[in-house]
Amino acid sequence: MRLLRLGCLAAIAAMCFAAPAGARAGDCQAGGQPEAKSLAFVVRHVDRRPAGEFILTFENGEVWQQDDRNKKVKIERGEQVVIRRSKTGVFTLVSRDGQSTRVKRMQ
Repeated sequence: MRLLRLGCLAAIAAMCFAAPAGARAGDCQAGGQPEAKSLAFVVRHVDRRPAGEFILTFENGEVWQQDDRNKKVKIERGEQVVIRRSKTGVFTLVSRDGQSTRVKRMQ
């Protein structure tokens, strides 16, 4: 079962565009090239708000907060997640087991 989950995450990550080192989700790449539609991150720290929403700090220092209050998603330290940006500008986090929720960038 775990291999199936990791395979799903690998498939999602394979759809990502390669981003230069130091790129952040939502940044436009130099030279006017299109920005990445999704990026993979590794969770360094997980905090929970009183209502249960998570706040994630990634290894690159970015901080993201769950924006979907009615959805429970289990995220653990060391887990790799993918954040996708829709055409409307909404960010969605996808966990390694395929769960997804809306998120917004804090830092």
